Amino acid sequence: MAHKKLLDNAQVKRWYDNVSRASELTAEVDLRRLGLFCNRWHLTPLGLLEKQPQEIHSLLVDTVTELEKKGYAGSYLQGIVKGVKSWLSFNNVSLGERKINFTDPDDTPTLREEKAPEPDELRKALEHASPRTRAAMALGVFCGFRPGVLGNHKGTDGLEIRDLPEIQIDRETMTVTFTQVPTMVIVRRRLSKAGIQYFGLLNEEGCRYLSEELERRLRLGHTLAPNSPVISHFDTKKEKHVTTKAISASIRLTFRTAGFKWRPYILRVYFSNRMLIAESKTKGFLRDYRAFFMGHRGDIEAVYTLNKNFDDDTWEKLRDAYARADEACLTTRWPREFSEERAVAIFNRLQLKYAGYSDEELAKLDPSALTPEQVQELVEKKNTNANSHANGNGSRQKVVPASGLSEALSRGASSCQPYQTDK
Repeated sequence: MAHKKLLDNAQVKRWYDNVSRASELTAEVDLRRLGLFCNRWHLTPLGLLEKQPQEIHSLLVDTVTELEKKGYAGSYLQGIVKGVKSWLSFNNVSLGERKINFTDPDDTPTLREEKAPEPDELRKALEHASPRTRAAMALGVFCGFRPGVLGNHKGTDGLEIRDLPEIQIDRETMTVTFTQVPTMVIVRRRLSKAGIQYFGLLNEEGCRYLSEELERRLRLGHTLAPNSPVISHFDTKKEKHVTTKAISASIRLTFRTAGFKWRPYILRVYFSNRMLIAESKTKGFLRDYRAFFMGHRGDIEAVYTLNKNFDDDTWEKLRDAYARADEACLTTRWPREFSEERAVAIFNRLQLKYAGYSDEELAKLDPSALTPEQVQELVEKKNTNANSHANGNGSRQKVVPASGLSEALSRGASSCQPYQTDK
């Protein structure tokens, strides 16, 4: 790309390398922004340094005004100014007290209407993914990891097999299992945006997706050694780290194939949203747990760390809290949809609909909360109303216990619906 040519200059390369040591992605973005600004005003980065601070300030203000008229968001324009100022600061050029204002710099139009997916929607997306992309998505959905944890900007590092301390790989049978589920996934400092080592937990559904992918790679001849990447490059013959850009592109393609317009980061949004719900649904689930699992610095970080003060009791509390959150609202697997409560709701709804209740009437009820006796009363009520409008011998629907069905039939009750009272 054109902005890469800027690195031919030794001073620009020196600045780029300095920024990269803090964040390779930031260095890449700032270089591109500097290139766009200099190209607009027909300057080189070194030529920009030769101008007076007041003139540089004027060029920046004119750039903001021009792009704002074209509809660019204030957050985007603020980013351009930030990139240029980074270059100026590195070369001891200061704009002093001169300010540059932006219209609504915190607004992000592309994210304004974004909402976290529902479990059903996310499951549909997972069904459209390849084994490799599905495993990568699982680490974002169920661990809350950023794409950069799976593979860094240049593809030189990322999550590795050694970061899964509870994994068991049998190369003879080509199977991958975990000694404990939810299983621990360690995020090393170099992969953490906050610069701290922390860990996430991967639930049963995620472990299944990850096992499928790793077993596929074993069949392809991959070694899955301790330093092997968990999510490997597209080249199936080699084990090498994937770049953040590549894995994000594969997730985005999966979303588009499934008919969704989400961005890859929505997986982390889903995790955050479901963990927020878990705080109200799950007894004993603390807000600090959510912050820790997502790799944020916070009050819990000083206590829950892999390097100190992390005893077995603390670990079990975190694992138990996560497991309860997973069961309550995190997992997308099918069995979750057919819990006992869900099954009762479906059965009761069908009974009432058969008795003649309309969708509008059912919407005012909670089928999952109705006892068999209450269902019978509602059916009897509907039958009574129906009989009052019947011509002559209008028939009634009768609801009887399943244990009394045979006796009812023997008496001639040929059209009755059983309800279950026996445990």
